[in-house]
Amino acid sequence: MSLLTSVSGFAAFGVLVRTYALGLQKRPLFANPSGHAIAAGAFGAFGYFAYNLQEKQLAIMAGKKELLLKNRARAEEIAQQQQAAL
Repeated sequence: MSLLTSVSGFAAFGVLVRTYALGLQKRPLFANPSGHAIAAGAFGAFGYFAYNLQEKQLAIMAGKKELLLKNRARAEEIAQQQQAAL
C-alpha cells in the first residue's frame, strides 16, 4: 500500500465516521465543515503513522530473514564439513 492511498483512505474514513456520528445525533451533516477537516486530518495522520510503522516492520522482517538465511547456510556448511570428515 502506498503512502498516498494509506493517508487518503484513512482521511476518507475519518470524514465518514464524522458524518455517521452527526447522523446518529440527528444534527446537520455538513453545517460545520471544519469538524470534517479536523477528522480527516486526525485520521490521515493516523494513516501516515500506520504506513511508517508497516514500512519499519517490513524492514525489520527482511533483516531477520537475511540473518536466518545466513545462519542456515552456515549450519549447512558446517554439517557438510562434518560429513566429509567422517
